[in-house]
Amino acid sequence: MQRYIIGVIAGAVPPKFLVTISALLTFHYLAQMPHFDHVTLARVKAVLQTFHDNKMAIISSSGRQGINGPLQHWEIPKLKLLQHIVPSIHNSGAAMQWTANVTEHAHVTEIKQPAHAGNNQDYYAQVAWQLDHSEKCL
Repeated sequence: MQRYIIGVIAGAVPPKFLVTISALLTFHYLAQMPHFDHVTLARVKAVLQTFHDNKMAIISSSGRQGINGPLQHWEIPKLKLLQHIVPSIHNSGAAMQWTANVTEHAHVTEIKQPAHAGNNQDYYAQVAWQLDHSEKCL
């Protein structure tokens, strides 16, 4: 969904609304980088500031809805947490919990591929046999 949202809403929302969503998505992608330097940290910070500078466009377009209609605030704990990402990366390095690429790749190579090699009968035993077999071939 994230890959298509900009194309889907372009033309249907005001330009500042689009800038806000684009900035938030860019922040999300930049925060997943495995390594940061001062230039990339400054870019992450600038993109987050762009989001905050334009987020009222979403509210003024009634793009933030609650159970009882449009919400007129941005009191979202996760958005407040975003303010701490750049200082955290600066102090501690890349926040690996923001990305699942390593574990996702391991899941595919260690579980999904061996599972597809079997016939789905006695799943765990077949996965274990396949992993043992591939390990012996190394």
